[in-house]
Amino acid sequence: MLFGDRIKQLRDSSGLTQVELGKLIGVSDRVLGYYEANERFPRKQEVIAKFAQVFNVSVDYLLGTDGSFFKDTDEKYSAIGHNQAQGVLKSVEMLFAGVELMEDDKDELFRMISELYFDAKKKNKEKYSKNKNYE
Repeated sequence: MLFGDRIKQLRDSSGLTQVELGKLIGVSDRVLGYYEANERFPRKQEVIAKFAQVFNVSVDYLLGTDGSFFKDTDEKYSAIGHNQAQGVLKSVEMLFAGVELMEDDKDELFRMISELYFDAKKKNKEKYSKNKNYE
């Protein structure tokens, strides 16, 4: 489950509207809609921390780093996909936790990873819609 899916599920189960949650988090309902649709990801860690605080869950849960991501990759993509995903995440985790990168560099790396993710997601949507048109 992706970040936006978790946020939407938590918001729905809390009975909050996008406007209400947006006010609690400090973002517009439009931006929250982008998050829930998995079209954007918060750029600031403070926003993610506010989500965790409002819903009384861990940041790890929201980001899928509580182990559920690896279970999902193992089920969907076999052990090879699982191992590749785990290796990539371990490398990124070391960069973020290590002293090799300055804070600005960490922010840029995060922005680039997010951009790659959303570009890949867009390409998958386009590929799916093209294949659907040929049916």
